[in-house]
Amino acid sequence: MTIRKAAQAVLTLALCVAGYGAFAADEPYKIGMLNSLSGYAANMGLGGRDGLMVAVDEINKRGGIHGRTIKIIPLNDESDAAKGVPLAVNLIEGEKVLAVVGPVRSDIGEAVAPMMEKSQVVDMVCTTILPTKHGYSFATAPTPEEEAPVAIAFMKKQGAKSVAILSALDVWARTLGKTWAEEAEKRGLKVVAAESYNSATDKSFIPQLSKFKAANADWIMVTGAGPAAGLILKQKAELGYTANVFGSTTFPIAGISTLAQIAGPAAVEGTYIATVPFTVWDTFPPEDARYKTITQFREAFKAKYNNYPDPAQWWIAQNYDIGMLLAEGIKRAGPNVTGATLKAALETIQDYQGVLGVSFNFSPERHSGGSGVVVGQIKDGKVVLVK
Repeated sequence: MTIRKAAQAVLTLALCVAGYGAFAADEPYKIGMLNSLSGYAANMGLGGRDGLMVAVDEINKRGGIHGRTIKIIPLNDESDAAKGVPLAVNLIEGEKVLAVVGPVRSDIGEAVAPMMEKSQVVDMVCTTILPTKHGYSFATAPTPEEEAPVAIAFMKKQGAKSVAILSALDVWARTLGKTWAEEAEKRGLKVVAAESYNSATDKSFIPQLSKFKAANADWIMVTGAGPAAGLILKQKAELGYTANVFGSTTFPIAGISTLAQIAGPAAVEGTYIATVPFTVWDTFPPEDARYKTITQFREAFKAKYNNYPDPAQWWIAQNYDIGMLLAEGIKRAGPNVTGATLKAALETIQDYQGVLGVSFNFSPERHSGGSGVVVGQIKDGKVVLVK
């Protein structure tokens, strides 16, 4: 090769490298979304997707982060752990995403957490519980440890003497049921019965409810999800069982109107649930900072989807907050962000106020939840704040 040709080859290589670097700097930050866009948890997955996209639109319209936009790659796990795992592999190894939003089902989160940690991919889970192995997982909904004291304290104030607990079989529901029971015993509230069910397939809850009635439980606590919650209320009414019902934060997954269609309005009326400020936003005074923040989000959501978000579907706001938390983490980590530096940046976020109405506080020792659980009650087809 002549000197001239060699020089041309070096120049060509240099231009290619320079061109690649410029292109890489302009590439969007790729964020995977692994969620239940169908299946029994679809209401959470679809609502969460919509909330996340409002955040992404806002971030990208103002120029992105470090001059780069965010690109969401959504995949549907169909509320099925067997289908979620290979999709997670695709996001990590195929798409090479910086982070993942979801899943909403705790058993899927449990299955994919080890591979997320091994590959150093931040996982903003949409469940209310962190996986057992969660080095790179962050939870943005109130955890069982945050929910249980609020629920039990409220029931004690209402004069509850005994409680029965009906828990679904997944990891989150079992953990919440156990946390409820421990908190109840600690506060002198007797747990007289505890039963489980499959929220994806079970249709009859007469056996469990009959045991609760026979045990004279004056309150029933339900880690409800999907249509099963409506069937539980319907069959409780059919048994003539008058115990009060307290549902978990996920009790209205199917939507309040759907619960009323399944159970009948009378059976749903008066049900108590643990929830977050977003759900009862209109009960706050206009001067409350949460009222202003949530109102702004609702208007942005309506501008995009031509409809206001259902306040009972708090996961819509949760996923908006996830988008904004990721943006803040990327901003703090710098333009050459990696999974490891994003994780470290998220761990520095303190007292972050989102549209969910809760306060997010992360640290190297704490990757879970947001403080600010409140008690709501279903009245006239909506959830109202119990003061």
